[in-house]
Amino acid sequence: MSYFNHMSDNKGTKETCEKCRKEFAWKVYSDNYPGGKDTEFIDCPYCGARNASVKTSGSVITSKI
Repeated sequence: MSYFNHMSDNKGTKETCEKCRKEFAWKVYSDNYPGGKDTEFIDCPYCGARNASVKTSGSVITSKI
C-alpha cells in the first residue's frame, strides 16, 4: 500500500461505505481559512462511491483501514 493509504493511520472519523460495505477513515486537513467554505465529498477509497459531504475550507482525505 502507498503512503497515502496509511497517512491517517486510523486516526479520524471511521465510516462504512454504503456501496461496498468496507470500513474506511476520513479526516479534514487545513480547515483554518475564514469564510469561503466549499462542499467536499467523502468518497470511498476502495470503490470510489460518494458516501457523504462536509462544508469546509480544507480538504477531505480518505484512507483504507
